[in-house]
Amino acid sequence: METTSIDQAKNTIIERITQPLISKVEEAGAQIHDSLTDGDVHTATDAIRKLSTWFEDLVWEAYLTSLFKCEVILLWLRALGARKGFRFVSYQKIWITLPTGTKIQIASPFFVKAAPKRGRKKRGPQNRGDHLLLSLMGFVHKVVPELAFRAVELAVVAPSFETASAILRRAGIELTPNKIRSLVAAIAPNDSCIRVQRLLSDQESCPLKGQRVLLSVDGGRLRQRKNKRGPIPAGAKRHGFHTDWIEPKLFGIYLIDDEGEIIKQMAPFVDGTTGKLKEFLALLRNYLVQLGIETASEVVVLGDGAPWIWERIPSLLRETGGQDLKITEIIDWTHAKQNLHKAFEMLSKKKCKAVDFNHFKNLLFAGEIDTIVASVKSLFKVKSTSKIMKKLKSYFVSNKNRMQYAMSRKMKLPIGSGVIESAIRRVVNMRVKAPGSFWKLDFAEAVIYLRAQLLYGRWGNLTDNWTKPLRKTFRTIAVEMPPQ
Repeated sequence: METTSIDQAKNTIIERITQPLISKVEEAGAQIHDSLTDGDVHTATDAIRKLSTWFEDLVWEAYLTSLFKCEVILLWLRALGARKGFRFVSYQKIWITLPTGTKIQIASPFFVKAAPKRGRKKRGPQNRGDHLLLSLMGFVHKVVPELAFRAVELAVVAPSFETASAILRRAGIELTPNKIRSLVAAIAPNDSCIRVQRLLSDQESCPLKGQRVLLSVDGGRLRQRKNKRGPIPAGAKRHGFHTDWIEPKLFGIYLIDDEGEIIKQMAPFVDGTTGKLKEFLALLRNYLVQLGIETASEVVVLGDGAPWIWERIPSLLRETGGQDLKITEIIDWTHAKQNLHKAFEMLSKKKCKAVDFNHFKNLLFAGEIDTIVASVKSLFKVKSTSKIMKKLKSYFVSNKNRMQYAMSRKMKLPIGSGVIESAIRRVVNMRVKAPGSFWKLDFAEAVIYLRAQLLYGRWGNLTDNWTKPLRKTFRTIAVEMPPQ
C-alpha cells in the first residue's frame, strides 16, 4: 500500500510489524521454554538470538518499504534531484544488506543525472544513475551504514580483509573481502577538506582556541604495488608489479596542559598520506586552517632531525597561523642521544672506549652543543674535516636552538616524540607494513586515515557525520512538505 504522508508511513510500519509479531513470539517462546525445561541453555540462547535478528529485519524491512513508497518523500526527492541535475526514472528493485547481514529486496526510486548536451552519446543511463534516497541515508554500496562501518572497523583492525570477512561470517554476515575493500574505499574521503570536517563534532567549532598545541611529525614504511609498463612478458598472464619501499608521512595534533602533558580528554587529530612532501604539506595545511591554528596560544613542533621538517613545518605554521603565532621547535631527546652515540662510533675503537658518554649526554641535555664540539676536538685530537666533526656540525650545531632540553623542561614543554612514533607503529607498521603486503598508494592512504581515526578516538565523529545528511534531509522535508 502506498503512503501519501509521513504519518501514514508510520502507521504502515506499525501494521507490518505487529501482524506477524505475535505468532512469531509465541513460537519462539515455546521453543525457549522447552529448551530451558530440558536444561539446554545454549539452544534457548540461540532461539533468543534468532528472534532478535528476525525482529530487527522485520522492522528494517517495514521501515524501508514504507519510507520508499511515501509520496511525500518522492515529491521532495524530485525537487531535490532537479536542483542537483537529476531526474526521476522509475522504481527499481534492488537488494540491500541490513545490519544483521540479511539481504532484502526493495523498490528504490532511481534517478539519472542528465548528461551535458555537448558530447552526449546515444546510450542508456549507465554510470549516471543514483538511488538518491539510499545515498541520503548513508548506504554504502547498498549496505546499511551501521554494517558498513562495522565491516570497515574490522578491516582496518584485523591483519587482513580475509580475516575481517571470516569474523563477520561467524556472526552470520556474508561480506566478501572484495566487498569490504569497496566499503573501505567508499567511506574514506578523497578530498582533504572533507577529511577534516568528518572528524569534528558539532561542539568543536574551534578546538585549538587558547590551547597549547603539540604538532609532531614522522615517517613510516610500506611497500607499494606499482604496475609494470610495457607488453606482458611471454608466458605470463599479467604485467606484474614493482614493490618499492616508500615512506608514508604521519602527523599528530595534540593539546597539552600547563605541565606539558597531553590532554587525554581531547582526542588528537592523526592523519597522514602516502604522497610526497607536497601532498603531505597540503594535507597538514587543511588541518591547520580548519582547526583554527591561528587561535592557539602556542605551538610546539616536535620531531627528529630530518631537514624537511624544520625547513617546511615552521614556515607553514606562520603562513596559516600568522607571524605572531608562538612556535617552539624541539628535536626529540631520544633521537638526539642516538645521533650523539652514532657520532662517537665514528671514532677509532680505542678512542671510542675512552668516551664518557654520560658526561656528553649531560652536556647535550643542558644544550651546551658548542662545549661538546670543542671537547671532542681537544680530547680526541680529531681534525675539523673528520667524520665525527662533520656529524656534530651538520646535526647538532645546525639544530642547537632545538636542543635546549633543560630549558624546555623548565618551560613545561615535552621533549620526546613518543606519541608520533607510537602512531607510526600502531597506524602504519602494524597494518600496512605487514610482510608480503603490497599496496596501491591511494588505497593504503584510505586504510591509514580510517585506522588512525579508530585508534585515536574520532571514529564516533566519523560515523555521526556520515549519517548527518539523513537527519538534515528529514528536517528539511518536515519544513518544506509538512505531513498532510
